[in-house]
Amino acid sequence: RDMIVLFHDFLAEYAGEGRKEKITSTLLDFGIPGGDSSMSRTVSLPAAIAVRMILEGRIRTTGVHIPVIPEIYNPVLDELEAMGIVCKERVIPA
Repeated sequence: RDMIVLFHDFLAEYAGEGRKEKITSTLLDFGIPGGDSSMSRTVSLPAAIAVRMILEGRIRTTGVHIPVIPEIYNPVLDELEAMGIVCKERVIPA
């Protein structure tokens, strides 16, 4: 049984506001005993969800993109959350 740990740590500074935040995003996922590994789930499921959404016309952006477009990543993350794959975010004033 494998395990995936993903941790992002950001310091955001908002121009014109003078406000800063420390944002952390953490994902912890375990493989399914006798089933799919966590590595296979976290790599294949986002791609499969995005492909299905393109075929259904729910994603209309054309071309090749990294996943920084909200139209792409928000619905994919929503479906992953329904499958138990969740990024938990924490925001702290800096």
